[in-house]
Amino acid sequence: MKNIWILALLCVCLIPGVVYADNDGTKTEGVYSEDAQPEGKREECRICGMWIDQYQRTAAELVYKDGTKEHTCGVACLFRILDDEGVEAFRSITVRDWNTGNRVDAREATYVIGSRIIPEMIPNIIAFERATDAEAFQTKEGGELIGFGRGLQIITPRGQTVPFRLQTAVTTGKGSFGIGVGFGYVRRDDIKLGSDSRDPHKFISSRAQQPRAPRRVESYGQSLFINYGITDRLAVLANLPYFERETSRFDKNLQTGEITTIDADAAGLGDLDLRFRYNLWRNTIQDTWVTATLTTTVPTGRFNKAFIDSPALQPGAGAPSVGGGLLFSYSWRDLWFHSSATYTGRLRNGDEYRFGNEAGAGVAVHYTPRYDMMLGIEADAVHAEKNEFKGVTVGNTGGTRVNLTFVADWRFLLALGGNFTLRAAMGLPIHEDLNHRTIGPREQVQLGGGYFGNIALTYATRFPFIEE
Repeated sequence: MKNIWILALLCVCLIPGVVYADNDGTKTEGVYSEDAQPEGKREECRICGMWIDQYQRTAAELVYKDGTKEHTCGVACLFRILDDEGVEAFRSITVRDWNTGNRVDAREATYVIGSRIIPEMIPNIIAFERATDAEAFQTKEGGELIGFGRGLQIITPRGQTVPFRLQTAVTTGKGSFGIGVGFGYVRRDDIKLGSDSRDPHKFISSRAQQPRAPRRVESYGQSLFINYGITDRLAVLANLPYFERETSRFDKNLQTGEITTIDADAAGLGDLDLRFRYNLWRNTIQDTWVTATLTTTVPTGRFNKAFIDSPALQPGAGAPSVGGGLLFSYSWRDLWFHSSATYTGRLRNGDEYRFGNEAGAGVAVHYTPRYDMMLGIEADAVHAEKNEFKGVTVGNTGGTRVNLTFVADWRFLLALGGNFTLRAAMGLPIHEDLNHRTIGPREQVQLGGGYFGNIALTYATRFPFIEE
C-alpha cells in the first residue's frame, strides 16, 4: 500500500507544467500572456483547471459588470459558465477567432462543433469571426455550424461523467491524462444456495452431516490507475491493484457437534488491468458516443497453490485474460446515461487452474447539477462460468450477481493545470444466483450478500503539445 502511494505522488510531481507550445505547435514567447492574471500567477480555467496560457488559440474572456475579468481555456467552458450564471451577468463576452487570434464578441461569432480537431475540451467548439471562414473550416475538418444561442442550448454542465463499475464511451482527446488512487472494501457474509440466502451459523448447525461452511469474506483493495488519450479516439487505462483478503469458515466436529471458527488471510499485488477504448462513432454535437473496448490482464498477481480450494484468497489469476465489448454514452442537459456489454475469456494458469469466463452488462444514470458535482445510480450484472481445476469444473464457483451502486463525485480543487476529484460509491447485490454442489448430505456453497464501497482521488488534465 505504501509503495502505491509513493508511486502516485511521484507521478503527480513529474507532471510537466512549465513550458508549453500553442495549439498549432508554435512556441509561446514567455510563460504568461495577456490572458494571464497579473503578478505572475498563472490563471486556471475555473471549469477544468487547465492553464489559460496553454490555450491561447481558444481562450475566451468574460468581463463582469464590475470590471473583473475571467478567462476560460475554450468555448465549451465559457458556455458552461454562461449557462450557470447567465449572459446578463457580464459586461462583455469575447472569444478568439481560430484563424487570426483576434478577439470577437461571442454573441456575434460563428462556431463549428464536432470537427476532427479537439483543441481543448469536449464538446469541441471552435470560434470564427466570419461565417465564411467557419464554412471553409467545416468543409475541411467536418462538424456542424452553430450560433451563440444554439451553443448555450447544446452545452451540458460536464463534458463527461465516469461510472464506477462500467466504462464511459467518451474519449476526451489526444493528450488527456488522468491519475488516481483508489480504496475499496467488499464484505460477503451470507450462504447462497442458488438464489436462497442462509445465515452461515444456522446453515452449518442445522445440517447434521455438514462438516464445514464459509462464514465471511472481506477484501481490502488499493489501486493506482492511469488514463491517457493516445489519439482523439483511442484511450488506454492501466490499473494496478493490491489486495488484502481475509476469510473465515465454520468447522464442525461431526461426532460432538461442536462448531469452531478457522481464519485465513492473504495479501499481494493483483493482476495489471489494461483497457483500451476506441470511439467508433460520435455525433457532431457530441452528446452520443459508441465505443469499442478491448481489455486484457497481465498476471502480475501471484496465484498461490496453497489456496487452490479458496479462490477468494487469490490476489491474481496466474494467467492472462482477454475481453472486449461495446460502450454507449448519451448526455441530455443535466443527465448522463451510460451502458455497456462486455465478455472476458480467461486462460488456464501453470497450476492447471482456470477462473471462469465472465459476461457483463450494466447501465448508469448520472445527474450533474453543476460542473463540479455528480450524483448517480448504477446497476450491473455479471455472469461467471464455473472455474476449472485440471479440466474438472469446480462446482461451488461461478453464477450470477446483480449489483446496485450509488455514486457521487466532487471536483474540489483546481491545481497543477488540472483538477482533483473525490469519488465515492456504495453498493450491494440485489440479486444473486450462485452455483453450489451437493455431495451426498453435504453442500459446497459460496458466500454472497453483504455490501461494498469505493473511494478514489483522481487528477485530470490535458497536455496537447508538451515541449520535449
